[in-house]
Amino acid sequence: MKFKKITVTNLVGALSTEEDARLCKDIPDKDCTVIKGNRRLLIFAQIATALAELMTNAKTILPWLLQAVGAPIWIIGWLVPIRESGSMLPQIVLGAYVRRLPKRKGAWLLGAGLQAACLILMAMVALVFSGWLAGLLLLLLLAMMSISRGLCSIAAKDVLGKTVPKRERGKVTGAGASWAGGIGLVFGLILSRLNDIPLWGYAAILLAGAAVWGLGILCYWNIKEQAGATEGGVNGWQHALDNLKLVREDKYFARFLLVRTLLLSTALVTPYYVLLAQEADASMKVLGLLVIAQGLAQFLSSWIWGRMADHSARRVMQWAASMASGLGILVWLHLEVAQGTPWLGYFPLVIFVLSLAHAGVRVGRKTYLVDLAGGQRRTDYVAVSNTLMGILLLLVGALSMLLALLSNLAVILVFSLLGVMGVWLAQTLPNVQAQTDEES
Repeated sequence: MKFKKITVTNLVGALSTEEDARLCKDIPDKDCTVIKGNRRLLIFAQIATALAELMTNAKTILPWLLQAVGAPIWIIGWLVPIRESGSMLPQIVLGAYVRRLPKRKGAWLLGAGLQAACLILMAMVALVFSGWLAGLLLLLLLAMMSISRGLCSIAAKDVLGKTVPKRERGKVTGAGASWAGGIGLVFGLILSRLNDIPLWGYAAILLAGAAVWGLGILCYWNIKEQAGATEGGVNGWQHALDNLKLVREDKYFARFLLVRTLLLSTALVTPYYVLLAQEADASMKVLGLLVIAQGLAQFLSSWIWGRMADHSARRVMQWAASMASGLGILVWLHLEVAQGTPWLGYFPLVIFVLSLAHAGVRVGRKTYLVDLAGGQRRTDYVAVSNTLMGILLLLVGALSMLLALLSNLAVILVFSLLGVMGVWLAQTLPNVQAQTDEES
Protein backbone atom coordinates (compact mmCIF):
# COMPACT_ATOMS: atom_id res chain seq x y z
CA MET A 1 0.00 0.00 0.00
CA LYS A 2 2.86 2.34 0.78
CA PHE A 3 4.27 1.89 -2.73
CA LYS A 4 0.85 2.64 -4.22
CA LYS A 5 0.49 5.89 -2.22
CA ILE A 6 3.90 7.11 -3.34
CA THR A 7 3.08 6.33 -6.95
CA VAL A 8 -0.24 8.16 -6.86
CA THR A 9 1.38 11.15 -5.18
CA ASN A 10 4.08 11.28 -7.79
CA LEU A 11 1.55 11.06 -10.58
CA VAL A 12 -0.58 13.83 -9.12
CA GLY A 13 2.48 16.00 -8.65
CA ALA A 14 3.63 15.39 -12.19
CA LEU A 15 0.27 16.22 -13.69
CA SER A 16 -0.72 19.23 -11.62
CA THR A 17 2.72 20.67 -10.63
CA GLU A 18 3.34 22.91 -7.61
CA GLU A 19 3.69 26.11 -9.58
CA ASP A 20 0.08 26.89 -10.47
CA ALA A 21 0.42 30.44 -9.11
CA ARG A 22 3.52 31.18 -11.12
CA LEU A 23 2.12 29.46 -14.20
CA CYS A 24 -0.60 32.10 -14.27
CA LYS A 25 1.82 35.01 -14.60
CA ASP A 26 0.92 35.63 -18.27
CA ILE A 27 -2.79 34.94 -17.69
CA PRO A 28 -5.08 37.32 -15.72
CA ASP A 29 -5.65 36.22 -12.10
CA LYS A 30 -9.41 35.93 -12.60
CA ASP A 31 -8.80 33.35 -15.34
CA CYS A 32 -6.63 31.07 -13.20
CA THR A 33 -9.66 29.27 -11.82
CA VAL A 34 -10.78 28.09 -15.28
CA ILE A 35 -7.40 27.09 -16.71
CA LYS A 36 -7.89 23.37 -16.05
CA GLY A 37 -11.31 23.37 -17.68
CA ASN A 38 -10.04 25.35 -20.66
CA ARG A 39 -7.10 22.99 -21.03
CA ARG A 40 -9.33 19.92 -21.20
CA LEU A 41 -11.73 21.55 -23.64
CA LEU A 42 -8.90 22.70 -25.90
CA ILE A 43 -7.40 19.20 -25.93
CA PHE A 44 -10.76 17.66 -26.86
CA ALA A 45 -11.29 20.30 -29.55
CA GLN A 46 -7.83 19.65 -31.01
CA ILE A 47 -8.49 15.91 -31.02
CA ALA A 48 -11.73 16.53 -32.92
CA THR A 49 -10.00 18.88 -35.39
CA ALA A 50 -7.12 16.51 -36.15
CA LEU A 51 -9.40 13.48 -36.41
CA ALA A 52 -11.87 15.23 -38.74
CA GLU A 53 -9.01 16.35 -40.99
CA LEU A 54 -7.62 12.81 -41.03
CA MET A 55 -11.00 11.40 -42.05
CA THR A 56 -11.14 13.82 -45.00
CA ASN A 57 -7.43 13.91 -45.87
CA ALA A 58 -6.71 15.50 -49.26
CA LYS A 59 -3.79 13.14 -49.87
CA THR A 60 -5.50 9.80 -49.14
CA ILE A 61 -9.26 9.80 -48.48
CA LEU A 62 -10.36 12.43 -51.01
CA PRO A 63 -8.40 11.01 -53.99
CA TRP A 64 -10.07 7.66 -53.26
CA LEU A 65 -13.48 9.37 -53.15
CA LEU A 66 -12.94 11.34 -56.37
CA GLN A 67 -11.87 8.16 -58.15
CA ALA A 68 -15.01 6.44 -56.85
CA VAL A 69 -17.30 9.16 -58.29
CA GLY A 70 -15.46 9.00 -61.62
CA ALA A 71 -13.74 12.39 -61.48
CA PRO A 72 -10.94 12.92 -64.05
CA ILE A 73 -7.34 12.67 -62.86
CA TRP A 74 -6.58 16.35 -63.55
CA ILE A 75 -9.15 17.36 -60.92
CA ILE A 76 -7.57 15.01 -58.38
CA GLY A 77 -4.23 16.74 -59.00
CA TRP A 78 -5.69 19.99 -57.65
CA LEU A 79 -6.63 18.56 -54.23
CA VAL A 80 -3.41 19.32 -52.36
CA PRO A 81 -2.70 22.71 -54.03
CA ILE A 82 -6.24 23.91 -53.28
CA ARG A 83 -6.13 22.66 -49.70
CA GLU A 84 -2.76 24.24 -48.93
CA SER A 85 -2.97 27.53 -50.85
CA GLY A 86 -6.65 27.91 -49.96
CA SER A 87 -5.62 27.92 -46.32
CA MET A 88 -2.43 29.97 -46.71
CA LEU A 89 -3.42 32.92 -48.92
CA PRO A 90 -6.76 33.89 -47.27
CA GLN A 91 -5.13 33.48 -43.85
CA ILE A 92 -2.76 36.32 -44.72
CA VAL A 93 -5.74 38.64 -45.22
CA LEU A 94 -8.08 37.28 -42.55
CA GLY A 95 -5.50 37.69 -39.78
CA ALA A 96 -5.96 41.46 -39.64
CA TYR A 97 -9.73 41.15 -39.21
CA VAL A 98 -9.61 38.37 -36.62
CA ARG A 99 -7.20 40.38 -34.47
CA ARG A 100 -9.73 43.22 -34.32
CA LEU A 101 -12.05 40.95 -32.34
CA PRO A 102 -11.80 41.21 -28.53
CA LYS A 103 -12.80 37.52 -28.32
CA ARG A 104 -11.55 35.23 -31.08
CA LYS A 105 -13.35 32.07 -30.06
CA GLY A 106 -16.22 33.04 -32.34
CA ALA A 107 -13.91 33.09 -35.39
CA TRP A 108 -12.84 29.50 -34.66
CA LEU A 109 -16.48 28.42 -34.21
CA LEU A 110 -17.40 30.03 -37.54
CA GLY A 111 -14.54 28.29 -39.33
CA ALA A 112 -15.35 24.93 -37.75
CA GLY A 113 -19.05 25.28 -38.55
CA LEU A 114 -18.29 26.06 -42.20
CA GLN A 115 -16.03 23.00 -42.46
CA ALA A 116 -18.72 20.77 -40.98
CA ALA A 117 -21.27 22.21 -43.42
CA CYS A 118 -18.90 21.61 -46.35
CA LEU A 119 -18.50 17.96 -45.36
CA ILE A 120 -22.28 17.51 -45.28
CA LEU A 121 -22.53 19.06 -48.76
CA MET A 122 -19.66 16.84 -49.95
CA ALA A 123 -21.60 13.78 -48.81
CA MET A 124 -24.63 14.96 -50.79
CA VAL A 125 -22.49 15.57 -53.89
CA ALA A 126 -20.98 12.09 -53.67
CA LEU A 127 -24.46 10.54 -53.59
CA VAL A 128 -26.12 12.68 -56.27
CA PHE A 129 -23.48 13.60 -58.87
CA SER A 130 -20.71 11.81 -60.75
CA GLY A 131 -17.88 12.44 -63.23
CA TRP A 132 -16.31 15.85 -63.77
CA LEU A 133 -19.28 17.71 -62.24
CA ALA A 134 -18.93 15.81 -58.96
CA GLY A 135 -15.18 16.44 -59.04
CA LEU A 136 -15.54 20.20 -59.56
CA LEU A 137 -18.18 20.53 -56.85
CA LEU A 138 -16.04 18.59 -54.39
CA LEU A 139 -13.05 20.75 -55.29
CA LEU A 140 -15.04 23.96 -54.71
CA LEU A 141 -16.20 22.68 -51.32
CA LEU A 142 -12.62 21.76 -50.45
CA ALA A 143 -11.58 25.33 -51.29
CA MET A 144 -14.22 26.65 -48.91
CA MET A 145 -13.01 24.23 -46.25
CA SER A 146 -9.44 25.43 -46.73
CA ILE A 147 -10.41 29.07 -46.25
CA SER A 148 -12.34 28.09 -43.13
CA ARG A 149 -9.34 26.07 -41.94
CA GLY A 150 -7.20 29.20 -42.20
CA LEU A 151 -9.73 31.10 -40.09
CA CYS A 152 -9.57 28.39 -37.41
CA SER A 153 -5.78 28.41 -37.49
CA ILE A 154 -5.56 32.15 -36.82
CA ALA A 155 -8.09 32.10 -34.00
CA ALA A 156 -6.77 28.91 -32.35
CA LYS A 157 -3.32 30.40 -31.70
CA ASP A 158 -4.79 33.48 -30.03
CA VAL A 159 -7.35 31.56 -27.95
CA LEU A 160 -4.66 29.15 -26.75
CA GLY A 161 -2.43 32.07 -25.73
CA LYS A 162 -5.26 33.82 -23.86
CA THR A 163 -6.66 30.82 -22.00
CA VAL A 164 -3.67 28.59 -21.18
CA PRO A 165 -0.35 29.70 -19.59
CA LYS A 166 2.97 29.41 -21.45
CA ARG A 167 4.25 26.32 -19.67
CA GLU A 168 1.03 24.45 -20.39
CA ARG A 169 0.55 25.23 -24.09
CA GLY A 170 2.96 22.62 -25.40
CA LYS A 171 1.23 19.97 -23.30
CA VAL A 172 -2.13 20.93 -24.76
CA THR A 173 -1.03 20.73 -28.40
CA GLY A 174 1.07 17.61 -27.78
CA ALA A 175 -1.71 15.76 -25.98
CA GLY A 176 -4.24 16.66 -28.66
CA ALA A 177 -1.97 15.47 -31.47
CA SER A 178 -1.08 12.22 -29.68
CA TRP A 179 -4.68 11.26 -28.93
CA ALA A 180 -5.84 12.17 -32.42
CA GLY A 181 -3.03 10.06 -33.89
CA GLY A 182 -4.06 7.07 -31.80
CA ILE A 183 -7.73 7.38 -32.74
CA GLY A 184 -6.71 7.91 -36.37
CA LEU A 185 -4.90 4.56 -36.32
CA VAL A 186 -8.12 2.94 -35.10
CA PHE A 187 -9.95 4.58 -38.03
CA GLY A 188 -7.36 3.15 -40.41
CA LEU A 189 -7.67 -0.30 -38.85
CA ILE A 190 -11.45 -0.20 -39.32
CA LEU A 191 -11.06 0.69 -43.00
CA SER A 192 -8.45 -2.05 -43.46
CA ARG A 193 -10.99 -4.64 -42.30
CA LEU A 194 -13.34 -3.76 -45.17
CA ASN A 195 -13.14 -5.09 -48.70
CA ASP A 196 -15.19 -2.42 -50.42
CA ILE A 197 -17.83 0.18 -49.68
CA PRO A 198 -20.49 1.75 -51.93
CA LEU A 199 -20.80 5.49 -52.44
CA TRP A 200 -23.04 5.82 -49.42
CA GLY A 201 -20.13 4.46 -47.37
CA TYR A 202 -17.94 7.37 -48.50
CA ALA A 203 -20.81 9.71 -47.68
CA ALA A 204 -21.01 8.14 -44.22
CA ILE A 205 -17.30 8.85 -43.64
CA LEU A 206 -17.82 12.51 -44.63
CA LEU A 207 -20.86 12.81 -42.36
CA ALA A 208 -18.90 11.21 -39.52
CA GLY A 209 -16.20 13.85 -40.09
CA ALA A 210 -18.88 16.56 -39.84
CA ALA A 211 -20.13 14.99 -36.59
CA VAL A 212 -16.59 15.05 -35.18
CA TRP A 213 -16.38 18.74 -36.06
CA GLY A 214 -19.65 19.15 -34.17
CA LEU A 215 -18.05 17.66 -31.05
CA GLY A 216 -15.15 20.06 -31.44
CA ILE A 217 -17.55 22.99 -31.74
CA LEU A 218 -19.33 21.88 -28.56
CA CYS A 219 -16.02 21.83 -26.68
CA TYR A 220 -14.85 25.18 -28.00
CA TRP A 221 -18.18 26.81 -27.24
CA ASN A 222 -17.63 26.18 -23.51
CA ILE A 223 -14.11 27.64 -23.35
CA LYS A 224 -13.91 30.67 -21.05
CA GLU A 225 -12.16 33.43 -22.97
CA GLN A 226 -11.67 36.99 -21.76
CA ALA A 227 -11.63 39.98 -24.09
CA GLY A 228 -8.15 40.86 -25.32
CA ALA A 229 -6.29 43.58 -27.17
CA THR A 230 -7.54 44.54 -30.64
CA GLU A 231 -4.73 46.83 -31.79
CA GLY A 232 -1.65 45.80 -33.76
CA GLY A 233 -3.39 43.91 -36.53
CA VAL A 234 -1.91 44.45 -39.99
CA ASN A 235 -3.06 43.36 -43.41
CA GLY A 236 -0.72 40.44 -44.05
CA TRP A 237 -1.20 40.63 -47.81
CA GLN A 238 -0.17 44.28 -47.96
CA HIS A 239 2.61 43.60 -45.46
CA ALA A 240 3.99 40.85 -47.70
CA LEU A 241 3.78 42.99 -50.85
CA ASP A 242 5.57 45.85 -49.11
CA ASN A 243 8.41 43.49 -48.21
CA LEU A 244 8.90 41.77 -51.56
CA LYS A 245 12.10 43.78 -51.85
CA LEU A 246 13.62 41.24 -49.43
CA VAL A 247 13.77 38.77 -52.31
CA ARG A 248 16.08 41.16 -54.19
CA GLU A 249 18.08 42.31 -51.19
CA ASP A 250 18.79 38.92 -49.59
CA LYS A 251 20.16 36.45 -52.13
CA TYR A 252 20.04 33.56 -49.65
CA PHE A 253 16.39 34.24 -48.88
CA ALA A 254 15.63 34.25 -52.63
CA ARG A 255 17.54 30.99 -53.03
CA PHE A 256 15.69 29.46 -50.08
CA LEU A 257 12.37 30.34 -51.72
CA LEU A 258 13.48 28.59 -54.90
CA VAL A 259 14.52 25.51 -52.91
CA ARG A 260 11.20 25.52 -51.08
CA THR A 261 9.36 25.73 -54.42
CA LEU A 262 11.22 22.72 -55.80
CA LEU A 263 10.54 20.76 -52.62
CA LEU A 264 6.78 21.37 -52.88
CA SER A 265 6.89 18.16 -54.91
CA THR A 266 7.08 16.08 -51.70
CA ALA A 267 3.59 17.29 -50.75
CA LEU A 268 1.95 17.38 -54.17
CA VAL A 269 3.00 13.90 -55.32
CA THR A 270 1.14 11.89 -52.64
CA PRO A 271 -2.29 11.70 -54.36
CA TYR A 272 -0.69 10.11 -57.43
CA TYR A 273 0.74 7.29 -55.33
CA VAL A 274 -2.72 6.84 -53.85
CA LEU A 275 -4.25 6.64 -57.34
CA LEU A 276 -1.69 3.98 -58.30
CA ALA A 277 -2.58 2.07 -55.15
CA GLN A 278 -6.26 2.25 -56.04
CA GLU A 279 -5.56 1.03 -59.58
CA ALA A 280 -3.70 -1.95 -58.16
CA ASP A 281 -6.31 -2.76 -55.50
CA ALA A 282 -9.43 -0.65 -54.92
CA SER A 283 -10.47 -2.40 -51.68
CA MET A 284 -10.86 -0.48 -48.44
CA LYS A 285 -8.15 -2.67 -46.95
CA VAL A 286 -5.53 -0.80 -48.98
CA LEU A 287 -6.96 2.63 -48.10
CA GLY A 288 -6.97 1.67 -44.42
CA LEU A 289 -3.33 0.62 -44.62
CA LEU A 290 -2.47 3.92 -46.31
CA VAL A 291 -4.14 5.86 -43.49
CA ILE A 292 -2.26 3.81 -40.90
CA ALA A 293 1.05 4.33 -42.70
CA GLN A 294 0.51 8.08 -42.88
CA GLY A 295 -0.42 8.24 -39.18
CA LEU A 296 2.62 6.25 -38.08
CA ALA A 297 4.92 8.44 -40.16
CA GLN A 298 3.48 11.61 -38.61
CA PHE A 299 3.93 10.15 -35.13
CA LEU A 300 7.57 9.18 -35.71
CA SER A 301 8.59 12.26 -37.68
CA SER A 302 8.95 14.59 -34.68
CA TRP A 303 11.30 12.14 -32.99
CA ILE A 304 13.44 11.76 -36.11
CA TRP A 305 13.67 15.26 -37.54
CA GLY A 306 13.24 17.67 -34.61
CA ARG A 307 16.68 17.48 -33.02
CA MET A 308 18.41 17.05 -36.37
CA ALA A 309 16.94 20.34 -37.58
CA ASP A 310 18.46 22.18 -34.61
CA HIS A 311 21.92 21.09 -35.78
CA SER A 312 21.42 21.72 -39.52
CA ALA A 313 18.01 22.49 -40.98
CA ARG A 314 19.57 22.60 -44.43
CA ARG A 315 20.79 19.01 -44.09
CA VAL A 316 17.36 17.90 -42.90
CA MET A 317 15.75 19.41 -46.00
CA GLN A 318 18.33 17.67 -48.19
CA TRP A 319 18.09 14.26 -46.51
CA ALA A 320 14.29 14.29 -46.42
CA ALA A 321 13.95 15.47 -50.03
CA SER A 322 16.51 12.86 -51.12
CA MET A 323 14.35 10.19 -49.49
CA ALA A 324 11.24 11.38 -51.33
CA SER A 325 12.98 11.78 -54.69
CA GLY A 326 14.86 8.49 -54.47
CA LEU A 327 11.61 6.76 -53.58
CA GLY A 328 9.84 8.22 -56.61
CA ILE A 329 12.60 7.23 -59.01
CA LEU A 330 12.68 3.67 -57.62
CA VAL A 331 8.89 3.33 -57.94
CA TRP A 332 9.04 4.63 -61.53
CA LEU A 333 11.83 2.19 -62.43
CA HIS A 334 9.98 -0.72 -60.84
CA LEU A 335 6.49 -0.08 -62.20
CA GLU A 336 7.20 1.67 -65.52
CA VAL A 337 10.56 0.35 -66.72
CA ALA A 338 10.62 -3.12 -65.17
CA GLN A 339 6.79 -3.50 -65.39
CA GLY A 340 6.77 -4.83 -61.84
CA THR A 341 3.67 -5.79 -59.87
CA PRO A 342 3.02 -4.18 -56.45
CA TRP A 343 2.16 -6.44 -53.50
CA LEU A 344 -0.36 -5.70 -50.73
CA GLY A 345 1.99 -3.68 -48.53
CA TYR A 346 3.81 -1.97 -51.42
CA PHE A 347 2.00 1.36 -51.46
CA PRO A 348 1.46 1.59 -47.67
CA LEU A 349 5.25 1.29 -47.35
CA VAL A 350 5.70 3.94 -50.06
CA ILE A 351 3.28 6.32 -48.33
CA PHE A 352 5.01 5.73 -44.98
CA VAL A 353 8.44 6.67 -46.39
CA LEU A 354 7.02 9.62 -48.37
CA SER A 355 5.08 10.99 -45.38
CA LEU A 356 8.17 10.67 -43.21
CA ALA A 357 10.23 12.49 -45.83
CA HIS A 358 7.65 15.26 -46.31
CA ALA A 359 7.54 15.83 -42.54
CA GLY A 360 11.31 16.25 -42.61
CA VAL A 361 11.09 18.80 -45.43
CA ARG A 362 8.46 20.76 -43.46
CA VAL A 363 10.47 20.72 -40.22
CA GLY A 364 13.67 21.63 -42.05
CA ARG A 365 12.31 24.54 -44.06
CA LYS A 366 10.37 26.00 -41.09
CA THR A 367 13.43 25.86 -38.85
CA TYR A 368 15.68 27.20 -41.58
CA LEU A 369 13.45 30.19 -42.32
CA VAL A 370 13.16 31.13 -38.64
CA ASP A 371 16.96 30.98 -38.16
CA LEU A 372 17.70 32.67 -41.49
CA ALA A 373 15.48 35.64 -40.68
CA GLY A 374 16.27 36.20 -37.03
CA GLY A 375 15.24 39.16 -34.91
CA GLN A 376 12.53 41.55 -36.00
CA ARG A 377 12.70 40.57 -39.68
CA ARG A 378 11.18 37.16 -39.00
CA THR A 379 7.59 38.33 -39.52
CA ASP A 380 8.56 39.95 -42.84
CA TYR A 381 10.29 36.81 -44.11
CA VAL A 382 7.40 34.56 -43.12
CA ALA A 383 4.79 36.85 -44.71
CA VAL A 384 6.69 37.03 -48.02
CA SER A 385 7.44 33.29 -48.01
CA ASN A 386 3.85 32.22 -47.33
CA THR A 387 2.42 34.62 -49.91
CA LEU A 388 4.72 33.45 -52.69
CA MET A 389 4.30 29.78 -51.77
CA GLY A 390 0.52 30.10 -51.82
CA ILE A 391 0.68 31.43 -55.38
CA LEU A 392 3.34 28.94 -56.51
CA LEU A 393 1.32 26.04 -55.14
CA LEU A 394 -1.39 26.85 -57.65
CA LEU A 395 1.15 27.12 -60.49
CA VAL A 396 2.77 23.78 -59.59
CA GLY A 397 -0.72 22.31 -59.32
CA ALA A 398 -1.34 23.38 -62.92
CA LEU A 399 1.89 21.62 -63.93
CA SER A 400 0.77 18.41 -62.22
CA MET A 401 -2.58 18.67 -64.00
CA LEU A 402 -0.84 18.71 -67.39
CA LEU A 403 1.50 15.86 -66.47
CA ALA A 404 -1.42 13.78 -65.19
CA LEU A 405 -2.79 13.73 -68.75
CA LEU A 406 0.20 11.49 -69.56
CA SER A 407 0.18 9.16 -66.54
CA ASN A 408 0.44 9.07 -62.75
CA LEU A 409 3.97 7.69 -63.03
CA ALA A 410 4.97 10.63 -65.23
CA VAL A 411 3.93 13.03 -62.47
CA ILE A 412 5.88 11.02 -59.90
CA LEU A 413 9.03 10.99 -62.05
CA VAL A 414 8.97 14.73 -62.83
CA PHE A 415 8.27 15.70 -59.22
CA SER A 416 11.08 13.40 -58.06
CA LEU A 417 13.50 15.09 -60.46
CA LEU A 418 12.38 18.51 -59.22
CA GLY A 419 13.16 17.27 -55.70
CA VAL A 420 16.66 16.26 -56.82
CA MET A 421 17.18 19.78 -58.17
CA GLY A 422 16.03 21.17 -54.83
CA VAL A 423 18.53 18.98 -52.96
CA TRP A 424 21.35 20.17 -55.21
CA LEU A 425 20.40 23.85 -54.91
CA ALA A 426 20.04 23.58 -51.11
CA GLN A 427 23.74 22.75 -50.95
CA THR A 428 24.46 26.39 -51.87
CA LEU A 429 22.51 27.69 -48.84
CA PRO A 430 24.51 28.69 -45.75
CA ASN A 431 24.28 26.56 -42.59
CA VAL A 432 22.39 29.14 -40.53
CA GLN A 433 22.51 27.04 -37.35
CA ALA A 434 26.34 27.08 -37.44
CA GLN A 435 26.28 30.86 -37.96
CA THR A 436 23.91 31.26 -35.01
CA ASP A 437 26.23 29.23 -32.78
CA GLU A 438 29.23 31.34 -33.78
CA GLU A 439 27.36 34.60 -33.17
CA SER A 440 26.20 33.50 -29.73
